[in-house]
Amino acid sequence: MKYFTSDLHFGVEENLFNDRRPFKNAKQFDKYILKTWNKTAKASDTIYVLGDFADCDGAGYNSYEKTLPYVKKVKAKVVLIVGNNEERIIKHFFNGDFERFKMFCLDLGFMEVHQNLILNLRGEDFFLVHEPINYKKDMINLFGHNHATSGIYLPCGLNLGCDNNHFRLYSEDDIFNLLGDKKRLWDNDPNLHIKFN
Repeated sequence: MKYFTSDLHFGVEENLFNDRRPFKNAKQFDKYILKTWNKTAKASDTIYVLGDFADCDGAGYNSYEKTLPYVKKVKAKVVLIVGNNEERIIKHFFNGDFERFKMFCLDLGFMEVHQNLILNLRGEDFFLVHEPINYKKDMINLFGHNHATSGIYLPCGLNLGCDNNHFRLYSEDDIFNLLGDKKRLWDNDPNLHIKFN
């Protein structure tokens, strides 16, 4: 089974307040997420993190050294799609070299690291990307970045931020159930028709 999430921002207290995450501190949040992942996903499963596994505000902010190794605590295979925070890590700590960062992450235990990725699920191609503004036209996009502010569905795809799913992983089944609801309900409701160029 394949699972999806994004915008964990492991180790960051500020996100608890900004996103109204119901945890005492970042340590409790981090522990809860890892426990939930290990309870949900088996060793044969893959978790796609659509960006912002770690956090980085700039050159003086190296908490990624503590949080990226969390991947070692996850039973399932983990694929990282680079988010804007990982981009800052690459810029400030890897001299802008994506390949060096990728090798660093692979050495930690990530199965794959991509800037974006086309993934085929049940015969349908999905574009995995962090920021929805970088969507691929004529394809369902799976993204994060906006945390809980944009809801589950946008015309370009699905926001799979952890805040939108009570901090649980989205499964393949969840994705196809949401798309089924979209076709059955949302696409037929004139109040929800949005022109998308």
